Amino acid sequence: MAHYTITIKTLMDHNFDFGLQNYPIFNETYRNILNNNILNYYYESEIGFETAELFKRYLNNTMQLIMPKYNELYKAQEKALENILGNVDLIENSTRENENNVNTTSASNSNNKNLFQDTPQGQLDFTELENQQWATNYTMNKSNINDNSESHGNNNEDYTRTVKGNNGNKYNIDLLNDIQNKLLNIDMLIINELSDLFMGIF
Repeated sequence: MAHYTITIKTLMDHNFDFGLQNYPIFNETYRNILNNNILNYYYESEIGFETAELFKRYLNNTMQLIMPKYNELYKAQEKALENILGNVDLIENSTRENENNVNTTSASNSNNKNLFQDTPQGQLDFTELENQQWATNYTMNKSNINDNSESHGNNNEDYTRTVKGNNGNKYNIDLLNDIQNKLLNIDMLIINELSDLFMGIF
C-alpha cells in the first residue's frame, strides 16, 4: 500500500505505459527482459514524483543517458563468455584441384582387290590364271583411318571448416567458477542507477 505517491504495482495493474522502447540497447531481443527486471525489482516501490507521467519522463531520460555505457559492458561480457565456454576458434580453408586428361588414338587399314577375268581364246593356262598375269577388269581399294581424340577437365573444390567450442581442457566446474568470477550482473548495475527515481526509506 502506498503511503506517499503510487507504487509500480498499481501502475502495472492499470496497464500504465512506462515507455522504455527507445533507449539504446545492445540487442533488441533483450529489451523486454531488462524492462521486466527493472519493473519487477521496484514492483512494490513508490515512485519519487508527484505524477506517473513525470516519473515516466525521468525514467526514460535516465535510461537514454546510462545505456550507452552499459551496452559496451554487455557486448564485452558476451565476448568474455564466448572465451570462457569456447577455447577453440579455428577456421581452415583449403582448395582441391582435380585435372583429368584423356587421349584416345585409333587406327585402321583396309585393302580390297576385285579381279575379273575372262577365259581367253585358245588354250587355257592354269598357271597364268593362278598368277593373275592378265585380267579383264581389276579394281583395288585401299583405305587408312586414323582417329585421335583428347579431352581435358579441371575441377576445383573450395572447402572451409570452422571449429568453435571447448576442447575439453576445462571441466564444467572450472567453467562455472570462471563465469561466477568474471561475469557481472549488468542488469543489477542498471537497476541500482534508477534508485533515485523512487521514494527512499526513512
